[in-house]
Amino acid sequence: MPRALSLEQLAEESDSEPELLRRLVGIGVLRPGSHGRFIAGDIIRVEAARSFLDAGLSFDDIAAALDSGLFTFEFLDRFHPEPAPRSGHTLAQLAALLGVEGDVMTSVYLAMGLPDPTPDHLLRTDEEAILADFVATWGVEPETLLRAARLIGEPARVVSEGWARLFVEKISEPLTASADRPMDDRIAVIALTTEKATRLAPEMLHWLLQRHMRQAIDQVNIEGFEQTMAEHGLSLPSPTRLPAIAFVDVSGYTSMTEREGDDLAVRTSEMVRLEALASARANRGSLVKILGDGVMLHFDDVTDALTAVLGLIGTLGTQGLPAHAGIHAGALIERDGDYFGRTVNLASRVAGQAGPGQVLVTSEVARATEQSGFSFEQAATVALKGIAGEVDLFRVSIDAQGEG
Repeated sequence: MPRALSLEQLAEESDSEPELLRRLVGIGVLRPGSHGRFIAGDIIRVEAARSFLDAGLSFDDIAAALDSGLFTFEFLDRFHPEPAPRSGHTLAQLAALLGVEGDVMTSVYLAMGLPDPTPDHLLRTDEEAILADFVATWGVEPETLLRAARLIGEPARVVSEGWARLFVEKISEPLTASADRPMDDRIAVIALTTEKATRLAPEMLHWLLQRHMRQAIDQVNIEGFEQTMAEHGLSLPSPTRLPAIAFVDVSGYTSMTEREGDDLAVRTSEMVRLEALASARANRGSLVKILGDGVMLHFDDVTDALTAVLGLIGTLGTQGLPAHAGIHAGALIERDGDYFGRTVNLASRVAGQAGPGQVLVTSEVARATEQSGFSFEQAATVALKGIAGEVDLFRVSIDAQGEG
């Protein structure tokens, strides 16, 4: 049952002055019920209205938009869960209880992409609980806390901002501009679709995080298993055919998208996906997954991998997308269509050593394909992160043609 709040309680819960709330009641942002009571959802309306005012809009501007039916605060509490009560602790007080330096906890808050809380800002019970669990999981060492905060905060921010902008572009703006139905109907449709989107995003993130966490834990466990075996002089059985993993990335992708914008990033990613899929299928391989500016490919035979990747690099180059790649061949562990183990890890590291237009391979790949008509030259001997010992890398001629 929604909590009923007096005006004074609503002011405290929303960190607002009572006079601000009275003015919001006056222009119709807030609509108290019987006995002048408010609901917890009104906290969301107050915070939204205050952000409008902070952005430079006036009470008169907001009132005019409400009176004309061009905007409404009515549906906002349908888009977000009811705010939890205040815990009675500030962030600094919670930090002291958890044994974390106060300024470190503030940095953690900011690293998650959240606004800097004022010194007297009281946390809500749900955020206090999640922050306590966060510290209990990662400990009190500042660098670890900040890294964990950034890793979880940045993707959440990107998803939230991206979905909101996509929603405006593809749903709310076209509906608002449409003149074939009354404005009230259009706003109702926008509100209903917004509610679905805001409920779907956390559910999808939860589902996807579970899937990715399962794969990530499997990967580190498998890599640790292989490392332990190697340290004890053991090795995995050699496969009868030599499968391969290839990583192909667009060179200079980050600087290119910073210059040209997110639209180019989307088009580039889709172009790479389509070309990679076509090249893999034409050479008896598969596209395992898209990795932002690149792809991970799997092949049952290393010769097919080399043929496909050389063709893909050449095709992307003709379309103005300089790319580079790394290939390694060896034993693989497959689960649910994904691949794990040292072979995958090494292929990824090799790709990171390649420059624009280059295809770098390990000695295993060079030996396995030297009779297939490919041309190699030794590029370097390097130490790669997470890989025991030094690794010999070979550069493949970009116009080399395999025979099989």
